[in-house]
Amino acid sequence: MISINDLVHAGPRPEFLSSVEVDPLREADALQEAQLLDSQVYHLTSTAALLFELRTSLQFEEGNSALLVVRGLRSFDWKLPTKQASLAALTVVSSAADRLGDSHTASFGFFPEAHLAVAGDLMEFYVLEADGIGDVPPDYSSGDLNRVQASLPSWSSACSLLQASISR
Repeated sequence: MISINDLVHAGPRPEFLSSVEVDPLREADALQEAQLLDSQVYHLTSTAALLFELRTSLQFEEGNSALLVVRGLRSFDWKLPTKQASLAALTVVSSAADRLGDSHTASFGFFPEAHLAVAGDLMEFYVLEADGIGDVPPDYSSGDLNRVQASLPSWSSACSLLQASISR
């Protein structure tokens, strides 16, 4: 077992390069209906990490969470044009990845309305099975932050690495 945060800092895991069911680094809208749970930018290492909930995803049958790591981060552009409800999932309605010269880009559209675009030298995508979060996503309408967080993967969650893709 490894924590999700350890995967971010460990660097690419080539020994786990089993193919992903649907590859969001190569296929548009592969993350449709997944939910963005959190993002982190590590300025010292020029790394960004995006943590996703997969139990709501249309494409993935294995895994309950996913991690997208961007190394050699060149840009991180977050736009939230409207005020977001205090406790709500950001559901992916569109996703796309591309390569522009020596840079890799990924962009995401969300509901409620939000947009994220990242670019870097290398992108890694991991399908994970986070321990202890159950089979069903939480009910955000309860308004109980502690209950919701207990039912979601977090950076400290222990996980099993199921599938991976690396875009160089």
